[in-house]
Amino acid sequence: MVTNLPAEAKVKWLRVMDAKTTDEKIKAIQDFLSSVPKHKGTENLVYWARRRLAELREETEKQKRKKSASTSFFIEKEGAGQVLVLGREELKNKIVRLLTNVKQDPKDFPIPAMTYYEDVGIQLINPPPLILNSRLIVSKILGLVRNADALLIIVYDENEFIRIKEFLESNNIILGKPKGKVIIERSRNSKDGLRIINMGKIVGSSENDIRKYLEDFGIKSAIVKIFGEITLDDVEKSLFEAIAYKPTVIVALHKFNSNLPVIEFSELNKLSKALFESLDVIRVYTKEPGEKPTSDPLILKKGTTVLEVARKLHSALSENFKFARVWGPSAKFPGQKVGGEHILEDKDILEIKAK
Repeated sequence: MVTNLPAEAKVKWLRVMDAKTTDEKIKAIQDFLSSVPKHKGTENLVYWARRRLAELREETEKQKRKKSASTSFFIEKEGAGQVLVLGREELKNKIVRLLTNVKQDPKDFPIPAMTYYEDVGIQLINPPPLILNSRLIVSKILGLVRNADALLIIVYDENEFIRIKEFLESNNIILGKPKGKVIIERSRNSKDGLRIINMGKIVGSSENDIRKYLEDFGIKSAIVKIFGEITLDDVEKSLFEAIAYKPTVIVALHKFNSNLPVIEFSELNKLSKALFESLDVIRVYTKEPGEKPTSDPLILKKGTTVLEVARKLHSALSENFKFARVWGPSAKFPGQKVGGEHILEDKDILEIKAK
């Protein structure tokens, strides 16, 4: 059920969302908690906020204790997405060596490498062994998990997988994709207004209900993208929820049934495609009138519109956008003339016309 918060608490939550530094986030969450009424309807929200506050304080303490010479586990993302490799050490090291040009196994720090699906690179991060009795290592691994776009879990059998799954769930990390999700991309330009791009199904409410709910929070300018089947609760979760959903591919020596894709060692030729699909991205090739498409695609999230591509290429292109032509899966016919709200699909070719 959607939490009924007073106006003061809603305003303060926006400050949490806007906070940039850890210290700013800590102060903003403390201020937010002071304005949340304590009753059964807010129990989960208060629990999450306090847990997040504890995590931020722990993060601050670690930063204070950390020596300047220490090496961070954070790795900059490259390619179509970042996939973290977890599982049995000797198995995951072997597969990473097979998929990439990295030959050594990690001992103290994560090793980044690239594997390829067709014309796109996918970054694999192979961390050192997960030592569950070392709070420092566990914390750093969990940081890598939360930062990754997807997970590749390599195990001997189902029992090994369940142990990893339960460990991650105990830290608010759920494997797989939710039934539906809402992505709210706020804009600082008040002229943009609230635009809802519905690529799924809204259950128990309407677009107007979603618009009113967000406006009550003071969010008056944003793009709201809806995927799958969602309720108004999912809109609230997109604002508050600490749970991280991680698309996951499993490689197992002994295959088992799962709601996640499971690939046997004898089927490793299917792995790169499965990883690409787990990332929820598409490739779009741009072209100029009368010329061939670019050979290097733009890597974009599923649900990206033509106008968002124009904005990504150049602000002037989006500001002076007139129309576009599309060749590929999203077009009804080759060279279809479309507007800025047209949603692109994998391997589309896009030609943008500006004023």
